[in-house]
Amino acid sequence: MSTGAISFNEQNFECYTPKYIVDMFGTFDYDPATTEEQAKALGIPNYSTIYTDGLKQDWTQFKRIWINPPFYLKFPFLEKAVYTYQKVHNDIYFLGPVSMLTAKKFHEIIEGIGIKLYIPNGRIKFRGIYQEREEAPPFRCVIFKLQSQNEIKFFNIVVPGQHSILNETDL
Repeated sequence: MSTGAISFNEQNFECYTPKYIVDMFGTFDYDPATTEEQAKALGIPNYSTIYTDGLKQDWTQFKRIWINPPFYLKFPFLEKAVYTYQKVHNDIYFLGPVSMLTAKKFHEIIEGIGIKLYIPNGRIKFRGIYQEREEAPPFRCVIFKLQSQNEIKFFNIVVPGQHSILNETDL
């Protein structure tokens, strides 16, 4: 029996980051992997979609970039992010599955680059392409920022309307 919702798996996993998660990290001027509707919802004025292919665009003109790529394209988007960061040292934030951090390919791509790793205290709930409500995928996600040195932060995920949005703790 189909519920109409897509399942979270590598083949079709596409999720939209909740605005309050993106807001924790400030405002962004580009998202290379989104939809027009999601970019507007997040307040990101410049964006690329599946039709305009963010991997083929020049990211160097943007100061702050938010990336939550399709699951199956996480490494090509990471490669483009690292290439861009090495050229202009802009602020690039990347959301991906925590398992990505243990992959040999991840370490090969970011060699020589530091990351500021943000580790949520729980699972981030996303809305899938055909879902009306947010759900947590069966894996944890992390957010990292490309930078010159490695750094780790933990943060509490707090739904808007409660006490605080971001509570960082140094490791």
